[in-house]
Amino acid sequence: MTIQVLAITSDLFLQSRIIELAKSLGANAKLVTTEEDLLRQANLSTPNLVVLDLASSEYDPFSCAKKLKTMTSPPKMLAIFPHIRTDLKLKAEKVMIDYIVPNSGFLKTLKRVLEKEVRGK
Repeated sequence: MTIQVLAITSDLFLQSRIIELAKSLGANAKLVTTEEDLLRQANLSTPNLVVLDLASSEYDPFSCAKKLKTMTSPPKMLAIFPHIRTDLKLKAEKVMIDYIVPNSGFLKTLKRVLEKEVRGK
């Protein structure tokens, strides 16, 4: 079974990096740009991992995390934040997001998490 990654971002650079990295590890990445699409796709495809941008002004990542946690099989969540916004990190810890990393460590962490998921399946 292929590992499914669902990411919500409108950042084109980030989108391309997520797709490229997922593909290189044999995972499938789907990108969405709205909270509604994220929740709809999460219910349809049951992703292994959801990527959230904590600094986004286009959706509420904390609301998304809370809703994803209520799913029958909640996905792991990886959240990124600007390193100077430790308030976002603390808020993410309160909603129990699995992986919370500064933007600078995102790709390294995403690779590690996906490799772990691929080995586990």
